[in-house]
Amino acid sequence: MGWFILLVLLVGAVAAYKFRVPLIAKLTGQPQHRIQRAIERRKNNKS
Repeated sequence: MGWFILLVLLVGAVAAYKFRVPLIAKLTGQPQHRIQRAIERRKNNKS
């Protein structure tokens, strides 16, 4: 049973990462394109 819970949490984390832009946009009330630009800016600044 513990492995099943761990698997569900892992799948949930992967799904949240994959759909992070719509999730963040919904939580913050910001447009999706604004969130996407902010993520891209952070990626470019780290390089």
